[in-house]
Amino acid sequence: MSADFTQFIKILGKGKKGARTLTMDEAELAMSMMLAGQALPEQEGAFWMLIRIREETVEETVGFTKAVRAHLAKQMPNAKVDIDWPAYAGKRNELPWFLLSALALADAGYQIVMHGHSFKGEGRLYVDEVIQSLGLPFLTEQNAHLLEDHLAQHRFLYLPLASIDKRLSKMMDLKLSLGLRSPVNTVVRMMNPLQAKHSVHGVFHKGYDDLHAQACLQLEDPSVLIFRGGNGEAEINPEREVTLATVQDGQLKWDKWARYEHEHTRNKDNLSIERLIDHWTGVSVDPFGEKAVLQTMAGVLGLIHNEPDQAHCLELAALLWQSRHREYLQYNQVV
Repeated sequence: MSADFTQFIKILGKGKKGARTLTMDEAELAMSMMLAGQALPEQEGAFWMLIRIREETVEETVGFTKAVRAHLAKQMPNAKVDIDWPAYAGKRNELPWFLLSALALADAGYQIVMHGHSFKGEGRLYVDEVIQSLGLPFLTEQNAHLLEDHLAQHRFLYLPLASIDKRLSKMMDLKLSLGLRSPVNTVVRMMNPLQAKHSVHGVFHKGYDDLHAQACLQLEDPSVLIFRGGNGEAEINPEREVTLATVQDGQLKWDKWARYEHEHTRNKDNLSIERLIDHWTGVSVDPFGEKAVLQTMAGVLGLIHNEPDQAHCLELAALLWQSRHREYLQYNQVV
């Protein structure tokens, strides 16, 4: 069966004059074959690195995503989810304040599923480590009953990529042996495994916000927010101006939001999870965390309410943040 997959290696790797990008249908077929185990590991590595050299096109991204969504539709449980929140980048120089944004939105009634993947030894703090330390719902296997129970009780759930699909997880782990990220990083942000009403994509590299936006348009995704976030996570850095791309009802809109924090208040030398707990419970107010949480919440609320005005969205975010249940996170949850 792996001999059939060589067609895609040949398309991508025939040299400067012979090589070309994949069509949408070719990309969809290639990904479908990999998900079905019809490609050898070395073929997958060559495939992804050939694309990585020039970066994926919109058509390839759409094809890969269509294949993944069709594959997951056969195995993922049905669940009512409001917000799909991919979290694959990890943080280098601050805490994952976006987690508090998600928890505050969940506390306000929105059903949120966060999913991600971590790499050990990279000097990054991945959100799954924090979620496990805080004792938050973390589902390591596909279990429809547990998924529904966690969402009903907490309205928040984290799914590691391996619990969504082991083959996708292995594709991500190619980074460990090849040393470079692959377009799989784009696909897992795009896939929306439980078909949530809204999705929020954080990207790092310039131009990837437009790649995501154009692909979402072609996929006819109902409601997606895309921006270049802190270290590539879906967290708005309050110390910088941010450009938000919104895809809704077949339309793409771009909005620029002003920086919300005018001092440099990041505390990159203190990545203690206690800072998150203290900020949530009100024991202390973290200057950077306060603005990062509110600005990120505002962006997501702007998506949900189709509201581009930054000031109005920040008012909505502040109201939800002030009404949070502060006992949701406690020190005795930390292990």
